[in-house]
Amino acid sequence: MMYLRRRIGIGPTPEKIVTTAAGQGGDNGMLTSGGRRRRELDHRPGLFRECTETLVFLTPTTDLPRIIMSSPRSSSLQERLGTYRPRWNRGILGLALLGLLVVVHLSIQQGRGFDRGCFGFGAPASVQATFDCSAVVSSGAGTFLGISNVYWGFGFYGLITLLSIALLAAGKRWRVWLNGGRQLALTGGLLYSGYLSYVQFAQLGDLCALCLTSAGVATLLFLTQTASVFTPLRTASLSMTPRFLKRERAVAAYLVAFALVLVGADFAYYNSLDDGAPTSREQPVAATADRGAADAVPSDRASAERSARTDRPPSRTAQTACRLDPSKNPVSDWSSLVNMQDPMQGSAGADVTVIEYFDPNCPHCKDFHEAMKPIVDEYEDEVHFVYKPFPLRSSSLPEVEALYAAAQQGKFFEMLDAQFAQQSRGGIGEQDLRDIAPEIGMKADVLMTKVNQGKHRSYIVQQRQRAIEIGVNSTPTVLVNGHFVRSRSPECMRQFIEQAKSGELGAR
Repeated sequence: MMYLRRRIGIGPTPEKIVTTAAGQGGDNGMLTSGGRRRRELDHRPGLFRECTETLVFLTPTTDLPRIIMSSPRSSSLQERLGTYRPRWNRGILGLALLGLLVVVHLSIQQGRGFDRGCFGFGAPASVQATFDCSAVVSSGAGTFLGISNVYWGFGFYGLITLLSIALLAAGKRWRVWLNGGRQLALTGGLLYSGYLSYVQFAQLGDLCALCLTSAGVATLLFLTQTASVFTPLRTASLSMTPRFLKRERAVAAYLVAFALVLVGADFAYYNSLDDGAPTSREQPVAATADRGAADAVPSDRASAERSARTDRPPSRTAQTACRLDPSKNPVSDWSSLVNMQDPMQGSAGADVTVIEYFDPNCPHCKDFHEAMKPIVDEYEDEVHFVYKPFPLRSSSLPEVEALYAAAQQGKFFEMLDAQFAQQSRGGIGEQDLRDIAPEIGMKADVLMTKVNQGKHRSYIVQQRQRAIEIGVNSTPTVLVNGHFVRSRSPECMRQFIEQAKSGELGAR
């Protein structure tokens, strides 16, 4: 076997350096092996664009050189930007599609009010407690220039995807611009992702798992793109032959198709879920039959019925079913949670206080509120009922503003019932609020002026933060004398109230 070290370059007569194995010789570009003379393979114009040094070898059975090693060579930034590097581009395309999947999943969970937690699926309680995606996306950091970061995410990852696909059809000059544009976009994405992460850790004190995942993908994209641009070229770039382009386009098509399948599966799964099923973020109201029975009891018989229930000990089934939430510590100073601005019913000086946190777009909050109406009537002289809006997402903020504006005119419960009647996971619009105003005896222009001015915004945010500090992370959340309630059926609520009256609630 003989070795040939040759320098290939542009021009009809490239420089040739011939090296033979020990005991063999060569001259004038000719090699000798086994008594036969073999002519060195001539340079093929167009195979290589620029000069590079490569080690090749010849075997006794073939005259074609095979590349076994190449050394890095110096190249300009423009040359690296204009060179199509298939492995790097596939990686960037795959990461961009992964980012789109994360944003799609975040959009689905935000639309559902994060009713299944930050991830949208079951996770250990300790992990779920670490993250509060709802608090993050509904904060000021959830938008940029008035546009939700979810839409910015779609635009960002969609742009990177399109640029990566466009590189497959572009010439060298256009590849310089496309690669440069992609590097610039990824730099901006990295900086903005870093800013949002800083806000979560340093300012809000709340973390969004999906937001941080997106930030991680953006970081990987930036590092991959930077490596593809600044890693030295080891060999000159091969021509973009039709066969090569066909293979690269097929790879891109498979990646895009796989991503679309995952997106479709994500939408299909969450659309198939039963809205009435219990979830970690919105808790349903059980025992609707009990609610109907309570509705049928006339108000003048409420006291007699309550006395009968008090004299009769609760059934073994009821004792087993009615439970407080053991994962959350009771709030010892629950009275500090109540403020003069909070809408209230019942007796303000009562020994028992029931605090209800709700979102006007939460379906289970609507059911629970309806189930509590007869209980409020029964215990209006013995219990202090306090209502505290807890917006799960930014789309609920205008409605909460409208609730507080209506409360100033004594129309809180009328406004709340009207909002529940037009409930939507995406929130009801400004025109809906305008239509509600005259129905409950308010002026639409006055209402919307207060809503748009955000006069209650700071109080809403402050109360929401306070609620999160004590452990509120879902709606509806109910506290009876500071104890978090897990079982929220009308029967259980009555039992908890009676236990609180006797001082036995939470007793071991």
